[in-house]
Amino acid sequence: MKKYLKQIFSDKLKYWLIVTAGFILFILCSTFLNNTELSNYIQRPYVDEDDTEVKIEVEGLLEGSQKIEIPVSKRVYSNEEVKEAMKKGMDEILKILPGENTSLQDITTDLNPVSELSDLGLGVKWDFGDSDIIDIQGKVDNENLGESVDIDIGVTLSYESYEESYVIPARVMPKPLTADESLIKRFKDYISVADKKSAGESGFYLPESFEGKKLVYHLEDGMNFHLIWIMGIIVAILLYLREKNNDRQKLEKKKRELLKDYPDIVSKLIVFIGAGLSVRQSWEGIVKDYESENKEKRYAYEEMAKSLARLKTGTQENVVYKEFGRSCLLRQYMKLASLLEQNRKSGISTLSTLLGMESQSAWEERLNLAKREGEELNTKLLLPLFMMLLIVMMMIIVPALLIFY
Repeated sequence: MKKYLKQIFSDKLKYWLIVTAGFILFILCSTFLNNTELSNYIQRPYVDEDDTEVKIEVEGLLEGSQKIEIPVSKRVYSNEEVKEAMKKGMDEILKILPGENTSLQDITTDLNPVSELSDLGLGVKWDFGDSDIIDIQGKVDNENLGESVDIDIGVTLSYESYEESYVIPARVMPKPLTADESLIKRFKDYISVADKKSAGESGFYLPESFEGKKLVYHLEDGMNFHLIWIMGIIVAILLYLREKNNDRQKLEKKKRELLKDYPDIVSKLIVFIGAGLSVRQSWEGIVKDYESENKEKRYAYEEMAKSLARLKTGTQENVVYKEFGRSCLLRQYMKLASLLEQNRKSGISTLSTLLGMESQSAWEERLNLAKREGEELNTKLLLPLFMMLLIVMMMIIVPALLIFY
């Protein structure tokens, strides 16, 4: 018995280890994680955090435990800590304010005036003076500056009701221009001077040249008449492509219709010839049946009707059949025309056998054509299916995104 139990334990050792480890983990979690007993000390949120509430259970206040929520205010700076925070805040302001500028004594691009220092819990207010060079958002307008301008930037740091104000000296430099930008600026300045000189006149002339360059002027909002002939060419090309596409679609439709009618024509020829009629009589019978049914026009039967009319005018049969095969533009009809020509040499019995083989091949091709059309139809249905899928996804995703925003 002991040997049997020992064997079971050794064979299932890894499972026993897993069970034991799970039991030990359960004991540890129950002992440490589920122990929510607190001391009578509550840790406050730091100055840069918000006031909060703590949910606790109190035992001993009444019978049993009571669940209550106690408000906990964030920590407040002492007077010494406020002054220290102001110094740190000012040091941080001097690092943040220049933005992409190398220093506040060489301002060429926009500044970065923050509205608060969240890590220190301080609010920030700015005063850029009455100058229009820098606005309240820190955007610098120095495109028209001819020389550097010194300004004083006022900043006020606040914490609760305590405030400290500082003045930061700064210098705004003219905007650095590329060669092209500098040329445009000089040209605009030249025009501005000419405008002011002729302020009392009805108008003024723009220069025909500037710095050795001949100038030609156009109204920006003027209509560009070149678009008319350009659009005419585009429309003509599109109409031509549309016509070519329509012709291609008509030809493709004709070929498909000829392929669908081919098995029926061969089968009817087999039936008529099997009944003892000649090829010409069979041909005439097929055309009469087609004309008596008064259905929509079919390319193959229309070509047969034209061929019958030529036979009645005395044209030789082999010539008519050959022209019929060429006019249908498909190898199947050319092969049928060739079989009918050979009939004049080999006899009616051989023709029936060959037409039977051709009929079997024709029906197989028609089956393959039906399969291809089904696949094309499935492909055309993919676009509306994807559009429906996109609509459903948008109906699901848009409300979810609106919840977050």
